Amino acid sequence: MRDAPAPASSERPAFGPIVVGTDLSVGSDELLRTAAHVAARSATPLHVVHAIDMVPGTGTYDEAVGRAERLLDEQIRAVVPAGVEVHRHVESSPPDRVIIDWAERTNSGLIVVGPHVRRAGPAGLLGSTAEWVLGEAKAPCLVVRAPVVAPASHVAAAVDPAHTLAPVLDAAIQWALLFSDAGGGGGAATVSALYVTSDRHGDPPPALDEALRLALARADVGNRLTAQLAVRGTDVVQSILLFAEVEAVDLLVLSTRNRGVVGRALLGSVSSEVTRRAPCNVLLIPPAAE
Repeated sequence: MRDAPAPASSERPAFGPIVVGTDLSVGSDELLRTAAHVAARSATPLHVVHAIDMVPGTGTYDEAVGRAERLLDEQIRAVVPAGVEVHRHVESSPPDRVIIDWAERTNSGLIVVGPHVRRAGPAGLLGSTAEWVLGEAKAPCLVVRAPVVAPASHVAAAVDPAHTLAPVLDAAIQWALLFSDAGGGGGAATVSALYVTSDRHGDPPPALDEALRLALARADVGNRLTAQLAVRGTDVVQSILLFAEVEAVDLLVLSTRNRGVVGRALLGSVSSEVTRRAPCNVLLIPPAAE
């Protein structure tokens, strides 16, 4: 275990504890590196989990666990910076189940997953492990497509006034504050509350304006970031993706509210499409967090 550093600012909120899964491949290094970055910034524990697949003729269970632990320790030493409190866990279960179980055991505040795109499937599909984790998780999930941008420049919360607004707006503001550099000589990050409507020239609904005002007050933002309402239309998915690309968004935050429409272990239509096609990292807020 590595001692956690003090946060860079006492005003910074934390995401945590953080849970991340690894298959011990070089490809999972960036995922672990990103999770460690968020953990260091949040001064929160990082739980790294690995699921072993017992193959007949490869030794006993204890031997398999020992090999996996040695490889996991090597990956952690190579990727995770000193100063991060790390706990590693190796189990023989399906990868998605191991990740979800440890997220529940640790009362995780964030699960970090990769897109794990299926090479043999249609373009843009999430892999089965990521899909199941995102569908089952009770904690917010960060889908990593690129290194975390620090200092943050632009965080966008795609919101629907018909659903609960506070958790999505709170998470966007929390992230922007955590990765901002307003006090270090850099400019303040921008948080956009993005509303997609059939009338893109109309005004945002009063409920959204009030929800954003209250979220900023809860975080006691002051002058540490700027906030704005953005209206786009008319296709929800395309509007969110285009906004993220044109406005150089570092992180998209949205709810998985409607996931039940397509099945318990699948994301809702909007969150699923955006997550699969986003040009940036995506933070998904599940119903349990609303």
